[in-house]
Amino acid sequence: MAETRTRSGRRIAFHSADAPLEFRDVEVPAPEPGGVLLRVVIAGVCGTDAHRLNGDIPAPPAPVAFGHEGIGRIEALGEGVSTDTSGEPVSVGDLVYFSPSKEDGFPVAGTATPGDDDAPWPVPADQPSVATYQDWAYLAKGVGFFRIPEGTSPEAVIAFGCAMPTAIGGMTRLGGVKQGQVVVVQGCGPVGLSATLLAALDGPGQLIVMGAPDDRLHVAERLGATTILSIESTTREERAAKIAELTGGRMADVVIEATGKIEAFDEGMSLLGVEGRYLVLGIYSGPPLAELNVVRMVNFSQQIIGNLGPARIEDLKTVVELARDHGERLGFADLITHRFPLARAEEAIKAVGSGAAIKAVVLPETG
Repeated sequence: MAETRTRSGRRIAFHSADAPLEFRDVEVPAPEPGGVLLRVVIAGVCGTDAHRLNGDIPAPPAPVAFGHEGIGRIEALGEGVSTDTSGEPVSVGDLVYFSPSKEDGFPVAGTATPGDDDAPWPVPADQPSVATYQDWAYLAKGVGFFRIPEGTSPEAVIAFGCAMPTAIGGMTRLGGVKQGQVVVVQGCGPVGLSATLLAALDGPGQLIVMGAPDDRLHVAERLGATTILSIESTTREERAAKIAELTGGRMADVVIEATGKIEAFDEGMSLLGVEGRYLVLGIYSGPPLAELNVVRMVNFSQQIIGNLGPARIEDLKTVVELARDHGERLGFADLITHRFPLARAEEAIKAVGSGAAIKAVVLPETG
């Protein structure tokens, strides 16, 4: 018999960059047939959240629930639900990794991260929501969720947040890295570190990571980088010279942009060699235009690949598998440097926006 009782809990509503986050007490209904109700255990903080607070992304037309990186404990299963999205059996009490993405791999209508004025916004704050900055997450039928196996740290799963499925989607569209190739990663935030790990698992000949600060670059080394270059202590010209030296002038076979900075585009293209491929993961908002030497691109037979988010919903399952197979060995959970209760979510978001945190999480069960 399907459960019918409602529950009450806290939810954070976002109005605009010039208004504080609002706490609301809301009632959450029992899950619909095909749906799932979760108690949110960990909400990952994404750089997108900081962009919202800073006003870098257009304000929504009405207050919205937000947060899109989540791990929850199954509280109730809607009629007909006995497995996760991949077919793994689930039951009340299981921990699952979830995201506002439907089984077709595209964001749930009204929950996507906007990159322009036409992009959809998250769910209005007065409706049942899959958002993560709240006590309860309401997963409508078709929203992707994946069971975290026993023995796998949930913090290892959330450590890269939505950055890892974004990087997985990007590597799928890139076609992966061939063994022995030279890879340059621009940026060592969560997206750059995710890309570093995935590239390292493909067996490149050299994996060069550029970024700052030094503690993040050292994490990149732990994840497989063979060379690190600090953008704080080197110039663009010095970085190019070093990569030319390391490659005998051949330059990179693959460059992966993970900075979110439009100025990184021109530098990334300049580091690309003949038949090189440039994967752009981070530049989804801000100034939209960059210069491109089209003649060089054509004469060098280069490719530019853009990617926003996972390529398919199964990419979230891959995140869980990576944590299971490599999380303990490579210290995924150590990437989480800041933890906050739900009441201090705004502080958590600002810690990410300032660069103070490698990864910050919000823990609703702590208060």
